[in-house]
Amino acid sequence: ATKQPATGVDSLEKLINHTTNQEYKDVINALIGLSKVDKILTSFIPSFKEAVTKPNSNIAWLHGNFNLNGTVSGRLSSSKPNLQNLPSGSAFGKLIKSCFKAEKGWIFAGADFNSLEDYISALTTKDPNKLAVYEKGYCGHCLRAAYYFREELPHIDLDNPTSVNSIKKTHPELRQKSKSPTFLLTYGGKHYGLMSNCGFSESEAKKIEANYHELYKVSDSWVAERIAKASIDGYATVAFGLRVRTPLLAKSILSTSKTLKEAEAEGRTVGNAFGQSYGLLNNRAAIEFMQRVWTSPYKYKVFLVSLIHDSIYLIMQDSIEVVEWVNTNLIQCMQWQELPELKHPTVKLGANLDLYYPTWANPITLPNDATAQQIKQHCKEEVMKYDSK
Repeated sequence: ATKQPATGVDSLEKLINHTTNQEYKDVINALIGLSKVDKILTSFIPSFKEAVTKPNSNIAWLHGNFNLNGTVSGRLSSSKPNLQNLPSGSAFGKLIKSCFKAEKGWIFAGADFNSLEDYISALTTKDPNKLAVYEKGYCGHCLRAAYYFREELPHIDLDNPTSVNSIKKTHPELRQKSKSPTFLLTYGGKHYGLMSNCGFSESEAKKIEANYHELYKVSDSWVAERIAKASIDGYATVAFGLRVRTPLLAKSILSTSKTLKEAEAEGRTVGNAFGQSYGLLNNRAAIEFMQRVWTSPYKYKVFLVSLIHDSIYLIMQDSIEVVEWVNTNLIQCMQWQELPELKHPTVKLGANLDLYYPTWANPITLPNDATAQQIKQHCKEEVMKYDSK
């Protein structure tokens, strides 16, 4: 706002891509680390200290709020404290997760949809290159790298999954290099964003942008048609009939030099909501699952803990019978795919149940439909691996 140089984490992370001087990188990384530590100390630790210890319990509980109208896309948000914003993906994620464990006699567990937004985008847009990841066995990161960096990978046969997937071993650096551009372009970014955020030259950024849109031209067209309709209707209809209002689009002429930036931003918000709104599947699965719990013998043995984006967290009694029942029933609820736009003969939604032992930092992933004996054996093997470390 002051027009002075920005020194926030987002700006610093971009700067790393604009220098090859290792000393500069070390200083920037140190500043980023300092900022992230400060966030842990000021945002999370005070909330942890306010956790509530229950009677006859040796652990404390965090109680946050979940808000039904906290996001444009319809997904739940959380506040006071924000239970969805624990730094699980940061350098301190595993350390923070190690603070969370179940009380004796109980198991802390969770299930995360498998790449939900990627599946939803493929199923709703019917883009053949997105469906090919699931139908033909392409590695999505390899496929995008093969398109973005064609000049460096002229030997790759784009129509052959084995050839494309070989990039993972032969050119892992290009596969990794493809990830940031994909994230930015998926959420409406442009080539100048690739230059600013990723450090690409203008010519390279424009090539990557063009190749991305060539790869996903079907889904681009699908989104563009719906944004155009929203500009006429004044709203876009997303998952489960939710309407996202678009007052600026309704008053704007799109794709011209005179189009307001605010209207373009509203278009990006709507474009993102087409995928993110299907996070409502998480709410739907949790509701169906708890309805099953309440009509089962386990109504006092299984409790929801939290919903975080595409994940459902719960605690259950430490009983193999209960674990087997939850592993079957929760996953069935998360495999639900009855919306007309999501139906497909072979591309199916799914999830796996994780048991967190000894803490949230150590997930034991159970196979779907495992028997009690298989679960026991699998857990035994995973705990032995953990103990050996």
